[in-house]
Amino acid sequence: MNKQILLLRLSYWAAAIADFGIAILVLMPDRMGLSEIEYPVGLVSATVFSWAILLLVADRNPLERRWVLIPTIIVVALLSVVRIIFSLNETVEFSFAFFALGVILIILMAYSYNYANKIDKK
Repeated sequence: MNKQILLLRLSYWAAAIADFGIAILVLMPDRMGLSEIEYPVGLVSATVFSWAILLLVADRNPLERRWVLIPTIIVVALLSVVRIIFSLNETVEFSFAFFALGVILIILMAYSYNYANKIDKK
């Protein structure tokens, strides 16, 4: 397996595992600064779970479906920003681990996408 496919697959799987984790975590009200599960939280969980499945489907044809990384990078960046905003508002505790995970995922996916594009053009 060549490096570009390995990097793409690593990106898909890392983001999918993170998404599955988020889908579970948002259903824990105390982790989200709530006293009980609210309807929007259920919607978020279903959406994130579906996105994780999309990433696993993209893994089946990693080069042809590398475009999936573009909206995934945007989603990870937005989730990180939302977490930071709610941390600043003291709704949830700031977690360096969540922040670092978001940054690492963004870097991995952007590099994988860029590297796959460069190799594919040759």
